Amino acid sequence: MNALVEHRDLLPVEVDVATGVHILVRHAEKPHAIAYVDGGQSARPIELDDLTEYAAVDPDSQAPYRGDIHHVEVGIPAQLLATGLRLIDTPGVGGLVSGHARITMATLHHADALVFVVNGSSELTASELAFLEQATTRIAEVVFVLTQTDKYRSWPSVLERNRELLARHAPRYATAPWYPVSSRAHQDALTALARGDEERAARHMAADGFVPLRSALTSRVAVRAAELRLANIVHVARAGLAPLAAAEERRLRALAQDPTLVDDIQRQRDALRALQDSDARWRGLLRKATRELERRLRTGFRRNVNDLRQLADARIASLPGAELATALPRDLEAGIEAVWMDLDHATRDGVARLTALMERECGLGDEESFEGLARPDRLTALPPLVRSTHDGDGVLGTVERVVPALSTGALTVAVAAMATSGVLLPLAAGFGMVTLLSRRRRDRDELVRARGDGSRYAQRVISELETEVPPQITQAVDEVGERLAERLGDRITAQRRLLEDELANLQRHARASKEQRDAERERAQRRLVAVTGLLRRADDLTHRLGTDPGAPGGPSTSGDRT
Repeated sequence: MNALVEHRDLLPVEVDVATGVHILVRHAEKPHAIAYVDGGQSARPIELDDLTEYAAVDPDSQAPYRGDIHHVEVGIPAQLLATGLRLIDTPGVGGLVSGHARITMATLHHADALVFVVNGSSELTASELAFLEQATTRIAEVVFVLTQTDKYRSWPSVLERNRELLARHAPRYATAPWYPVSSRAHQDALTALARGDEERAARHMAADGFVPLRSALTSRVAVRAAELRLANIVHVARAGLAPLAAAEERRLRALAQDPTLVDDIQRQRDALRALQDSDARWRGLLRKATRELERRLRTGFRRNVNDLRQLADARIASLPGAELATALPRDLEAGIEAVWMDLDHATRDGVARLTALMERECGLGDEESFEGLARPDRLTALPPLVRSTHDGDGVLGTVERVVPALSTGALTVAVAAMATSGVLLPLAAGFGMVTLLSRRRRDRDELVRARGDGSRYAQRVISELETEVPPQITQAVDEVGERLAERLGDRITAQRRLLEDELANLQRHARASKEQRDAERERAQRRLVAVTGLLRRADDLTHRLGTDPGAPGGPSTSGDRT
């Protein structure tokens, strides 16, 4: 978003910051921000630097920092937005956080087009495809953006795989345009411009991909707002008409006592009955897949812990003793955060793949909502590093303190006196060497103690990690498996009940007189003709409005733009 509107530091971009409310970005002569509270009824001016506080969620709890915020509006001077285009940055949905998905879905009621943004690390997940299908029931215009092309060199193959997935699961968007972009390349271009290196800036601008994206948003959305709104109305109407047409066609087959329809229904009913059995294949596959997911998560976690242990050992071996007490806890805390984020991402991705596997096995689409791993309380704040102390009491401690002191004070006087009185100079050198060795031994002992303290601390922290996290993995995977099994069972039962009702209707039609069947057939035929006629008109309007996903931008229009 920052690169798109050419404002580098507009919205927070830290890796652990996610928005929990939508942020509306529009054109304004002077930069400003407004937070809306009380369900959006009251406005409160805020500083742009405070956007994270008002719009973001805590990375651990996924709870908003401010629970009273409905949405945030940002005004900035931007050439793209000067056309009247307004951008709404919504909470992400790929992470399967159901609350965020609901916020995004509600936001779409105010949108004319959808910019669907995914990064180049991996293909579209089952949850993203399901969200896309649901979100576009009222949005006719969709623009796909693939980000972080500088970071993931395999993005071209990911893009092709995404096209294949759309062709299979959302064929309407199989030919929709994709715009690969790199925000890093855009920032490098701005940095080069600031240094006066226009040639380098031009190279980065050509590689960042934002020029064609801005052009698409202008030509496909900003100047076509009126057509898009009409197209969305047609799109919503068509989505409601298609099932009606299918239902009327099926009703006509039933009234005609089509024997193939009876066979189809009975075959589907028998298949669902088999799926309901306690020893159905999908149940065993689900158990096996959940255990395999748990194994992968535990293996990945152990590898990350091993890396963290090596990091701790390296820091303990390289840091001066005086820095260990502050640097090691900080480094371990950052390392644990990285381990946790990697584990959470792997779990979410595994749940999405598990859901897709069950969908393929049972033929029933369903999205499993996963709220993320529950972080153990013992890992939310690390304990302080306990430092051991040297025993300075007793005679030896006194001597150890006195000898170094002599080297800087009395020893100097004593050496001078001995030298002037004719005592051999090597005696003074001997005292100095003793002092030097004493200091070095004391510094070495302090470093050994500090490293021992650090090793014990690291071992304690890592032991806590190894103790607390594996049970969380097992619990999360078990709960996902149980919920998925329950929901699939409910879906199978509901589908079977619908088929049973349809069979009952067939039997009712069979008992009806020929006159009754003919009259009902005539009514069904009239309804089908009316619905199919509306569908043809809707398709014609969609084509004329130029909102086919693969079609270029339609004609420009004057008037209101959004």
